[in-house]
Amino acid sequence: MIGNVPRFLSYQAGTTFLHRLDPRTKLLCTVAIVGDALIASVPLGIAIAFAFAAVMGLMASDLLPALWRLLRPLLVLIVLFGLIITVITPGHALAHFWLLAPTRDGVDLAIRLGLQAVLIVYTTSLLTLSTPPLAVADSLQWSLGWLERFHIPIRDIIAMVGIGLTFVPLLIDEAQKVISAQRARGADLGMNALLDESSMGALLIPLLLANLRRGEELAESMEARLYGTGPRTSLAQPRFRSIDRLAGGAVVMVSVVVAIVSFVHLSRLF
Repeated sequence: MIGNVPRFLSYQAGTTFLHRLDPRTKLLCTVAIVGDALIASVPLGIAIAFAFAAVMGLMASDLLPALWRLLRPLLVLIVLFGLIITVITPGHALAHFWLLAPTRDGVDLAIRLGLQAVLIVYTTSLLTLSTPPLAVADSLQWSLGWLERFHIPIRDIIAMVGIGLTFVPLLIDEAQKVISAQRARGADLGMNALLDESSMGALLIPLLLANLRRGEELAESMEARLYGTGPRTSLAQPRFRSIDRLAGGAVVMVSVVVAIVSFVHLSRLF
């Protein structure tokens, strides 16, 4: 049911260590940990990255319930895709089940890809849960602003990203309101009923109209604020503090260790 869907990309206010970090620091640290997850090719490297990610989660303990609601449906998908990978990857067969033959290489690949996916979604979820969408957009513009020298409309792209981050939770809330209103009128909007065209129309048409109206209001408000007529300014200028330097140094150290462990393993193979 849509009403039971967790609040994806929804900022949760708080006073934890992660909340007090500069958004630019959190963005750069998230990119570094995602890179660690991708280059970690040995169990030790993955374990180091997971240990650091666990420490990050403990620094934002108030977000752990919401984080678990985000990861729970992902675990089901990872298990399903892992089962598919184990039977389609060529290699030494561990067993034979009719036409299916899980392989040792498939099991290793499924475990590695599953752990990498969990770590990537975990760290990016911590970023979106502890940082307001507009702050994430400002951080992206700060880190990618140099692309404007190549005539890439990075400001407009970042604006679309920020609007998307803001509208996803609103769309879920709107869907919940529509479902509640239709049920109050006697409509059946269960998962099986949504396969029917009339039931889908009862849900999608109000959602479409509401989002068109919200988009028109957003366009008018952006025009009223003279969006696109000059450089954008901010009342509160972000500054790096000592806790940002501490967090950045810790992430750099972890990234260096993961890279060394992974590349040493690769050099032994070749």
